[in-house]
Amino acid sequence: MKSNSALFVHQTAKTVLIASVALALLLPPDLAAAENISDSSETVVTQGSTQSATPTSTTATEADATKAKFTQEQAIAKLRELFPALKDATVNNVQLGSSQSYPASTNQMIWNIQWQIQEGNIGHGFSSEVDANNGDIINTYLSFSQEKNESYYPPKISKTQALEIAKAFVVKAASAVKSSDLKLEENAGYNYYTNTLFGPVQYGYNFSILKNGIPSGSDSINIIVDGNGNVTQFSKSSQGLEYPSSVPKITLEQAQKQFAEQFDVGLFYTPIYKNGRPNNWILSWRPIEQTLYPIDALTGKRIDNEGKEWVSNKVAYSEVVKSKDVFQARSSNTELSAKEAAQLVEKVAYIPADRKLISQTLRNDFQDTNRKIWQLYWGGGSGNEGFIGAGYPEQSSAEIDAKTGEILQYQIQAYGIQGTKKEEPAPAGGKMLSEAEAKVKALSLINSLYPQASQKLKLVEYGDNLSKTSDGSGYRYQFIRYHKGIPVSDSTITLSLDLYGRLVSYMGNRINGIDEITLEPEATISKKEALESYKLKYQTKLKYTQVGGYNTYNTYVTPKVKLVYDTVVDESNGFYQVLDATTGKWGAVYEYLGQQDIQLSATDIKGHAAEQELSELVSRHVITPDADGKVNPDQEITVGDWLTYLAKASNPNFSNFYSNNERKPVAGVKPENPYYDAVNYSADRKWISKDEVLQVEGKLTREQLAVLLANFLKYNKLTAYLDKDVTVSQFSDSSAINNKGAVALVVKLGLLKDDNGKFNPQQTVTKAAAASVIMKLVELQGKTDQIIGQ
Repeated sequence: MKSNSALFVHQTAKTVLIASVALALLLPPDLAAAENISDSSETVVTQGSTQSATPTSTTATEADATKAKFTQEQAIAKLRELFPALKDATVNNVQLGSSQSYPASTNQMIWNIQWQIQEGNIGHGFSSEVDANNGDIINTYLSFSQEKNESYYPPKISKTQALEIAKAFVVKAASAVKSSDLKLEENAGYNYYTNTLFGPVQYGYNFSILKNGIPSGSDSINIIVDGNGNVTQFSKSSQGLEYPSSVPKITLEQAQKQFAEQFDVGLFYTPIYKNGRPNNWILSWRPIEQTLYPIDALTGKRIDNEGKEWVSNKVAYSEVVKSKDVFQARSSNTELSAKEAAQLVEKVAYIPADRKLISQTLRNDFQDTNRKIWQLYWGGGSGNEGFIGAGYPEQSSAEIDAKTGEILQYQIQAYGIQGTKKEEPAPAGGKMLSEAEAKVKALSLINSLYPQASQKLKLVEYGDNLSKTSDGSGYRYQFIRYHKGIPVSDSTITLSLDLYGRLVSYMGNRINGIDEITLEPEATISKKEALESYKLKYQTKLKYTQVGGYNTYNTYVTPKVKLVYDTVVDESNGFYQVLDATTGKWGAVYEYLGQQDIQLSATDIKGHAAEQELSELVSRHVITPDADGKVNPDQEITVGDWLTYLAKASNPNFSNFYSNNERKPVAGVKPENPYYDAVNYSADRKWISKDEVLQVEGKLTREQLAVLLANFLKYNKLTAYLDKDVTVSQFSDSSAINNKGAVALVVKLGLLKDDNGKFNPQQTVTKAAAASVIMKLVELQGKTDQIIGQ
């Protein structure tokens, strides 16, 4: 999180963290692992870095093999014992010292073990880390295929059983951690059950480690258990930071009183995200971020995200005065060249003299897939010298709209390198700016960088909190987008200058659709009512929290642990919701995996022939009841409905896979079509051809379903072989069947069957029939030569 970065970053950052953890735990092996096809079995010990690149309150532990209390042989043996799948793995290299994390660990007494699993001609390489002082496993991710031992639906163990396995494993893997020190994070975003019908079953858990009996926000353990009860991933995070006293100087009651007195909300236009993109807008009351800052339990003062005392809760929005130099979009229909884009950046931003343009990529913008951007990097010399920190090079980066020439972001340090900042030489004839002069410079720059800045942005100022960076190396400023006189949530622009007024950082969260907001800024719920409603949703708890360990405004914030009273959402009342200022209802802002733990039930399937199958699909959110709780099991479905069911059964978050891709028509289906994401997902997995023209709104017939099933199972060639199979010729209506091979296949597999000697190829498919077919597909997993649904 960043100080003065974005209003409500306190909540937003937590939501992002939840999504990140959930996605990280769900990354398939082929995406998460780097492959290594070396056949070497040599074990080599090399001495790692002599000190950590991260400045902390504790002294970095040097990597000295002679001081290891837990040998490399013991580390390898312990890993093989805990992870039986490693019995056939080869150790390629062992190194003392860790450079695998960013920022680098302060504890360099870590065995970094490189593994390789050979499967035929394909080798999978991955690493494990073991603490050389106490033998604790730090991380291991079995990132290779285990087809022979995959756990498909239904899993052999339940979620409750998996949790007990996880707890027992933690005690073995990290002997320095007592079972009584483990606190399961109840937050559904951290702990999950892979709610998919196709693919391996996995259970993921996150534990915080109690320090002095108090939950820690710095030390935690993530673990994944598959449906067979095998641990496939283990990660123990620890910065090795010093913990302050666990005895607070102020009471919980005093902290609660302070929160109640200082808590505040503001009126904002808020985006509602679906599939990772803003899908709707509401006028809402949202908490002011600074009033959710934690209270230092040892001083009674609020602290910001850098651990500094927060002087004032007052937030003011001032006009951005129009300057002489304003941004003008290019009028040309042709795209900028990389050289032209670089010149635009070099004109306004400070790029160290020893860095030259070394990389240029034209790609789709992650935040707006309808535009192309240049991603540029400037590095030190042709050999890209100047590596610092944990193997990260000194590079500057920028993103530029290839059509308009707008600079979307610039960072003097692309990787936010931590550590001692290299002092840049003063510009020729330059002088250090006063705070007033720096503000004038910042306002001038924002006019030249942001389209219609004086009309659309306001400068956010924080009372007595100065604009100078925490290390005194420059100035930082924050701007927020306004619409109809109301600020827009999650739409901040940050800009920082060095002491001479040179631009060293420019970033923003740009959201599409702001200008199309039609809601009038008229709230029917008063601020007083909103305040009282919000207060009921928060709890104040004593905990340890980590501040720092990241870069903000081009300044590295040293990590440290604080004992705080933190005000968090009462999880029993729901996550990260905002209060609609016009309806008074609570609504979730973000979709994330944990939301799907909400149990749904249907009111109209009791006693239906497909009740069991329908219930399973409803519980897995493949089929969703309407507002009245009805599924309408005998309702006919469309081709698009069927593809959507398959996509949801394979990945509940399938739409997010394409949120950053350019949205072009696929299989004749346009991006605005509600079935587009399902069609795109299906085409990407070759369940359908992207070149065919699908009538997704058309009713799905049994023969169409047979063809789609053959494609889904990747048995297209087999269907050609079965074209004259006796299975179909025995049907009394075989002459009406065009795709005889596909029909023969699905009948042989038991996915579809006849009705009194007829196949009824043109009969439309109902939800109930579709549910039955999907559950039969699920039962086929592990019994076919092809991996179903992947």
